[in-house]
Amino acid sequence: MTPRKIGTWIGLTAIGLVVVSLVLSLVAIPITGGGPLAGWELVTRLRGEHRDARDKYNEGVAALAKGDYEPAEKALLDARSQAGVDPELVFRAAYDLGAAYGAHADQVRNAKDADLDKALELANQAVSWFGDADRLRPHDPDTKANLQIMRARVQAITDELRKGEGKLEARLDRLIRDQRGVLDDARGAWFAIKQAGGSDPLAEQGTLTHLADRERGVVAEAGVIGDLAADEIDEIGKKPDDKRTDQEKARIVQLKNLDLYLIEGRARITEARGKFQDLAAEDGVGRSEAALVELKRAREQLLDPITVLRQVAQDELAVTQDTAHSDTKAIDFGSGVGSGSGSGSGSGAAPTALPGWLEPARIAERQLSIRDRLEEVRARLTAATETPPPPAPDPASPAAAPSAPSGQPQDPKQAKLIERIMAALPAVGEASTAMDHARDALGARQIKQALDQEQAALEALAGAIEQFSDLKQLIELAYGEHRQLVQLLGPEAAKQLDAAQRGKLTHEALAHNLRRMPRLAALIAEEVAQLDAKVKQSETAMAEAALRQASGQVKDPKQAEAQKQQQAQAQQQLEQGKQLLTHAEELRGQAAAALATLDQALAANKDPMPPATDADQKLTELRKLFFDLIQHLQELIREQGETRDQTSAANSEDDFTRGPKLPGLADRQDGHKKLAKDITDQLAQQADAAAKQAPPTSPNGPSTPHAGPDPKALAGAADEVRQAQGDMGDAFNTLVKARDATNASQSLEPGVKSQAKAIEHLENALKLLQPPKKSDKNDKNDQNKDQQQQQQQQKPQDKQQQPQGGAGQRARDEDAKRQRQRNQAPANDPVEKDW
Repeated sequence: MTPRKIGTWIGLTAIGLVVVSLVLSLVAIPITGGGPLAGWELVTRLRGEHRDARDKYNEGVAALAKGDYEPAEKALLDARSQAGVDPELVFRAAYDLGAAYGAHADQVRNAKDADLDKALELANQAVSWFGDADRLRPHDPDTKANLQIMRARVQAITDELRKGEGKLEARLDRLIRDQRGVLDDARGAWFAIKQAGGSDPLAEQGTLTHLADRERGVVAEAGVIGDLAADEIDEIGKKPDDKRTDQEKARIVQLKNLDLYLIEGRARITEARGKFQDLAAEDGVGRSEAALVELKRAREQLLDPITVLRQVAQDELAVTQDTAHSDTKAIDFGSGVGSGSGSGSGSGAAPTALPGWLEPARIAERQLSIRDRLEEVRARLTAATETPPPPAPDPASPAAAPSAPSGQPQDPKQAKLIERIMAALPAVGEASTAMDHARDALGARQIKQALDQEQAALEALAGAIEQFSDLKQLIELAYGEHRQLVQLLGPEAAKQLDAAQRGKLTHEALAHNLRRMPRLAALIAEEVAQLDAKVKQSETAMAEAALRQASGQVKDPKQAEAQKQQQAQAQQQLEQGKQLLTHAEELRGQAAAALATLDQALAANKDPMPPATDADQKLTELRKLFFDLIQHLQELIREQGETRDQTSAANSEDDFTRGPKLPGLADRQDGHKKLAKDITDQLAQQADAAAKQAPPTSPNGPSTPHAGPDPKALAGAADEVRQAQGDMGDAFNTLVKARDATNASQSLEPGVKSQAKAIEHLENALKLLQPPKKSDKNDKNDQNKDQQQQQQQQKPQDKQQQPQGGAGQRARDEDAKRQRQRNQAPANDPVEKDW
């Protein structure tokens, strides 16, 4: 059939070129049937009518035929947006955009310097546009086929990215994120059903059924992670016990514990899926929440004990707040529970009026779970101290100085760590005992006693965590607690706390920082001593090199000169490090003096703000010297995720239930926003400094562009965190409005969305600061090409074998199958018919 030329549309020759081009370049996106680039007729009223959208479409098709994908995408997007009421043009532009983005993804993925992240983004764009075309023509078989193929291609690229990461930690993080998304949507469906009063039980049927399908994907991925953990256990298990390193022995224990929690998590996910299929939204939310808890517990097994201790402390703080709210609610209802007696006696109406999550029995269950987690950490720390030291090696023996000795390491840093563990264990034991007593008190409805024990547990946890703090972390602790002290001295705290409580908290915070100052001095001195040793080693190496050169032992003068410059540069960096530490000690001494003055002012009932402000300035300057952007960014992502979980949970609760939670959520979100501002300021300063520095040179010529900090990456990361800061501000405003609302209920959904956007921006910033290695991408690219070549050489009967490699392999098999079908198609193929 010969196409008609209508208006300014392109004719047969140009379209024929496009078809040939796509057949050659888009093996993964076969254009079957009446494809987007085939001949097509418009309604009669459009004949001969000139429109800009037609020109844009022709421009995009021509660029697509040449392989100029970015101009093609731009022109087709313009055509799509200017199509107006022309349904044919709307469909064709959407379909062609899917083809353009798909081809562009292939180009980026198979390039010499492959960028899988960009390829994944382009492939997702292709899925989106094919999906748009599918909505316009739901029964078009070619659209559905290409949409399915692009979805498989997205999964294939995702698999490649996961293989590149190669870490259970990363896959667990994604699994937790996916389960968190399911839980968010489940809470939304449950809330909608509650809002409707249950008048239409099938109103959320589609949503709940879709959630069941998503849970099936989550449980499958959890199974894959479990298999990977088992493979790693088997690999280590092949080694004899005496050949395993301490790290491998610890890894086996971690992986086995991880597997236990994964099994529990999968069981809860399966239960949640069944509840969603039965349209039991409330029960499904409960199972989904339990699954998320188990997955987080599994993730904790791969974290260092100190990080887990911090998370335990955060959860213990939440339990303490809920216990306090339970006491407040009891007072509101006239019970004697909050009177300070802790007896739990009274009218008896309060316990039945309390919401379920504030019931002491429910809080006691949470307290028991936290204590169990703490006991796990305690066992890990105890095991580290009980490992016997290795026997002293015999210098005459060939087996002396093994590469990976077992037992207590001889490294001074490791020995220091063991000392810290032994110092922290008593405090961990105290925290565990206090939690046990708190659980008993909650079970007996003795609220005051429970609060006292929970506060004692928090104090003990803080002391244990501080034992593991290095110089940077101890500075952060001092800085954070002093900021709280300044707030306690402010007018807002005077409105919220009585004088006795303010005074107690202020003196405790000040006492903590006064005790930290000598330890900070000792840590700085240790750092200086280490740098002095390195400086001496560098000076010795430079002297020996000079002697070799003077005696004529150096054969290559250029190489010797290059080494000399490198040693001089290293020497300069060490000297700069010593200067930084010297300045740090000066600031520490000034902060210690200001804190001492503050202590005297409080004792003499004088104005405490001047010395408090002075100490705050000195600690802020000290903190800037050691501010670790990567660690703070990772911590902020993790904490913002936890706050988002709590906000999402509160959004599905009624005003009475969520009311006590909102002040704490707002305070947490405000803290995230302030930390994001600190990170933004630091990134901006580093970007400006990097931009001003000239590229370093070497005797062999200019250095590579990656020799120093990339100012563009730093500036881009600063912009991402700045956007995250804005989203955090929006979330904070939403929480404040809900907290202060008196007449009507305020939805937290906008805040949850803003928190999700903030996390996305923070993750983008982290990617900019920690880009994948180029060589790794090239290696993965070469592996992918080899796999494709092997598949092309396979015989048709090999297709009957079980496919390997997961979704990525299946996508490639599907691509090859469709390509063979196209090559073997008869002469009356629909594409040929159209042309």
